[in-house]
Amino acid sequence: MRRLKDQAALVERLKAPVEELPGGQDQWIRDSMDWFIEQFGRDVLTRPIVSPSAFISAGYDGSEAAASELFERVREVMGVPAGRLELRFDLDDRNAEFGEVRPVPVLAGATRMRFGAWLPGKERNTVFTSASLLGEPSVLVANFAHEIGHELLIGSGRVSRTRPDQESLTDLLAVFQGFGIFIANASFGRVPGGVRRTGAMFYLRERALTEALAYYAFLRGERTVPGWESELDWPVRFGLAARLSDLEEASQPGK
Repeated sequence: MRRLKDQAALVERLKAPVEELPGGQDQWIRDSMDWFIEQFGRDVLTRPIVSPSAFISAGYDGSEAAASELFERVREVMGVPAGRLELRFDLDDRNAEFGEVRPVPVLAGATRMRFGAWLPGKERNTVFTSASLLGEPSVLVANFAHEIGHELLIGSGRVSRTRPDQESLTDLLAVFQGFGIFIANASFGRVPGGVRRTGAMFYLRERALTEALAYYAFLRGERTVPGWESELDWPVRFGLAARLSDLEEASQPGK
């Protein structure tokens, strides 16, 4: 019984944000989203959300060429000029160079693994990804959106690499840029690549991403449950309508 409780407690920790969010989760999300509007413009916020069903081709074959095409499409949506980033698929061979950044829990077969990295260079910056993601295009897109987010935040000088919450901010930027469905669906679940472990892939987890997507929809003027919620995995989808309703009620005069 104790082991089951320990396993449940571990899963709960893996679903919580890795980094402490200044001011608390909800306030941090709202302040950060508002800052994104100042930095990137309301047009980015209001353009159509990117949906997995429309973005990933039925002919995706899991090759590096197909993944590179997805990367270029994500880069284009996020407004990073062509040629600024190099994409490499050898992260698994180079992980030691990046150092250990996430602890590896031993309970419940759960793990935290590095699936992507952004590295500044002299002529252009590099995004590394794990080849284990090639067969998981939705997860791959989420990973690309996060790493390209580093280019928009750190590469542009908008934030420092030493900012304590910069990884969580990069996850949130992917939501603001329209890739929230991908990030939410990939935030917690089976580790890609055939490994039978539960993985926490990103820095924001299901609860924070539910709040983030609700505030994203609210800022876009989507006062009822948006049509795109049908593409969300159930843990985030379940809470989205309730949080959106709370935001709408709180915005009424006198609240």
